[in-house]
Amino acid sequence: MANTLRNKFIGLFKKSTLPVITETSTLKEISQLYPEFYPFIKKRYGITITSQQELQTLKQWVIAHNLPPAQVVFMEVQMESRSGEVGEMSAREATSLIYKKAPLAILDVREDWELKVGVIPNSLRLNSELLDQILQTWDKDKPLLLYCHFGVRSLDAASFLADHGFKNVYILKGGIDSWSTEVDPSIPRYEGAYC
Repeated sequence: MANTLRNKFIGLFKKSTLPVITETSTLKEISQLYPEFYPFIKKRYGITITSQQELQTLKQWVIAHNLPPAQVVFMEVQMESRSGEVGEMSAREATSLIYKKAPLAILDVREDWELKVGVIPNSLRLNSELLDQILQTWDKDKPLLLYCHFGVRSLDAASFLADHGFKNVYILKGGIDSWSTEVDPSIPRYEGAYC
């Protein structure tokens, strides 16, 4: 059973099974794949997307409206659909817990090349072996904080864990990018990894 769960989890990171949204996707493409996108933008930001704006890329549109980075906006859309199952934590909130030595497991879901850029202190790389261990032996009430570049991949992983009974699962809002800008500027910001 653990192998089946591991394979399902690893599949979340493969682009062949889920529609891929990037900052170069048009608003129209996003709304076709995620019908809740326009209503969320109206509710969250008070912006109605016009037919002329539908042809803009997500990156162009967020810049024009002075919104957070495209990846963060899309992560917020996904968070809305998972509300109640996965929480989010700001970089400052996470820092407070880390330095108070709170019982918090920090899981990094980024690719190998991204780890070379920098990591959050005391984080563990979430790989198939650690996932097996988590699913088989970790307390389901243990607080978990997951992060990636901006938050989309960590939301996928956090949702998987919540679906398997973990009750205190959070993502780092804005990912390691927010950690770099709000907590530790010695970790460089970087390009690449769509989320």
